[in-house]
Amino acid sequence: MTTGIIVLSLVMFLALLVPSAWLTVTRKRTLAGPPAVPGEPGLLEVAYLRGGPIRVVDTAITRMCEDGRVSVNSSGELKVERAAADNAVERALLARCGPDWGTKLYRLRVQLQFDQAVDGVRSSLVNRGLLISRAAEEKWKRAGEVQVGGLVVGGVIALGLLGVPAALPVAIVGLILLAGGVKLRMAYGPRPKAGLTPRGQEFTDRLGRTGPWSVRTSAEHPEGVAGVVAVRDTVGPEPDQPYLHQLRLAVRTRPVTSTTAKTSKSAKSSSSSSSSYSSYSSSSGGYSCSGASSCSSGSHHSGHSGHSSCSSGSSCSSSSSSCGGGSSCSS
Repeated sequence: MTTGIIVLSLVMFLALLVPSAWLTVTRKRTLAGPPAVPGEPGLLEVAYLRGGPIRVVDTAITRMCEDGRVSVNSSGELKVERAAADNAVERALLARCGPDWGTKLYRLRVQLQFDQAVDGVRSSLVNRGLLISRAAEEKWKRAGEVQVGGLVVGGVIALGLLGVPAALPVAIVGLILLAGGVKLRMAYGPRPKAGLTPRGQEFTDRLGRTGPWSVRTSAEHPEGVAGVVAVRDTVGPEPDQPYLHQLRLAVRTRPVTSTTAKTSKSAKSSSSSSSSYSSYSSSSGGYSCSGASSCSSGSHHSGHSGHSSCSSGSSCSSSSSSCGGGSSCSS
């Protein structure tokens, strides 16, 4: 064989073998994830595994409706009855209710799923080794694209060498490698919205079959109605609740001006708007409001009277984990 044919043969083998090897290694590392963190996922983490960001939002709303912190009327409007939050998602929910402590349920569902607090739930699952990180997904995607490019280059060269009698054996080997590369791409290539690691897939499959999360009735579930919603969506809990009916209606309702771009931009601004709700402190096992929070001098929401006033420099009771215990401030 001439030098040109030898060079083409080497390029063909490199194009067919190296990207395929990279794809195989990248897939293995991506699915392995970080070392598993001890402990079981919590309520909102289970909701994310079962239904993604929107299930997290529905679960948080259900939990807050269940214990009376928020309510949903027959018009589908969510109202804050007691401004208390147990986690970042609930704080983001309260922040989106605005100065009137109310908002349309369908609008809240659409916007809150893009909030950084919900993304934090995903990050915790990545740290547990149950979800693939977005960076790892991108690397896996790039490896798949490079491998496809290598298959194209190698295949073109192999077909070209078929017309050279001296290079016919090499061309046949190249076509065999091409077929193997295509099969490898189909088996090991990045899957759309792959998301779950093998550990995450195994845990998610077990949720609905064994253990406390498999309970189908809210009366027996350790997390109540919210626990059943997290695993089985809003159609699962029995007995039915009015706010669940409104949640189902909200699923079928879309804001007139809502787009992914607008909700994403709104989500970015929510991290700053949440500070207008309150600054939370972990001291004394509760939360407190800063002077710049919604408990500053002026009017403040009360779930029962509609408003109350705070004296300048007032703060919230730290033991109640709410703005002044019952949505009012003490001096």
